[in-house]
Amino acid sequence: MKSTGVQIPEALKENQHIYEQYFDLGFVVNLLENVYPILNEVYFRAKFIGFDELPERNQPEHPLIFASNHSGMAFPWDAMIFGAGYIVKSGFREHIRALVAPMLTQTRLMNPYLMAKFWERMGGVPATFRNFETMMFYPHSHVLIYPEGVPGIGKGFNRKYQLQRLATSFVRMSLKYKTDIVSFATVNAEYINPHSYSFDWINRLSQKVGIPFL
Repeated sequence: MKSTGVQIPEALKENQHIYEQYFDLGFVVNLLENVYPILNEVYFRAKFIGFDELPERNQPEHPLIFASNHSGMAFPWDAMIFGAGYIVKSGFREHIRALVAPMLTQTRLMNPYLMAKFWERMGGVPATFRNFETMMFYPHSHVLIYPEGVPGIGKGFNRKYQLQRLATSFVRMSLKYKTDIVSFATVNAEYINPHSYSFDWINRLSQKVGIPFL
């Protein structure tokens, strides 16, 4: 890993193992070349609007923070398709790593295709404040966050486009490290699953067995 010449707090240095602990670049490239084209071209058909020129770091020592709303009632396919599409759009020159709600990493049931450590192998990092701040010193990619968290992916079609309560950590990190927030909107992703509705009392029951929503 190249040094940025920035003084990193000792507590964050001790946490830098998250950069490479499970991250598997070969796994990422394999999925991007063999799975992403099928998922996107045949099913999701995502379009990037306003990304003709990809943004560059305004602070060379710190990554940009990409932030968006979540679509509802599904795995975070929106984050997966955006992250994969961004890498492909850059010609594999740039990478973007997501902060992943810890609840999604704690049980295999919440990993796509039941693949163990799927999120981490794809470059995801459990979304704790310490991990977020550690990622602010990562030199090789930008950071992606969905501030609604799990309530955002579990809000259901009946609450489409209704923002859930936002975590403010991305604003604090932007101010602290003077790095830009690249905000973008995810539109129409709810329609991949239009017959799924969310009810709080059912979600409270499912959470007792480690599943954030049904």
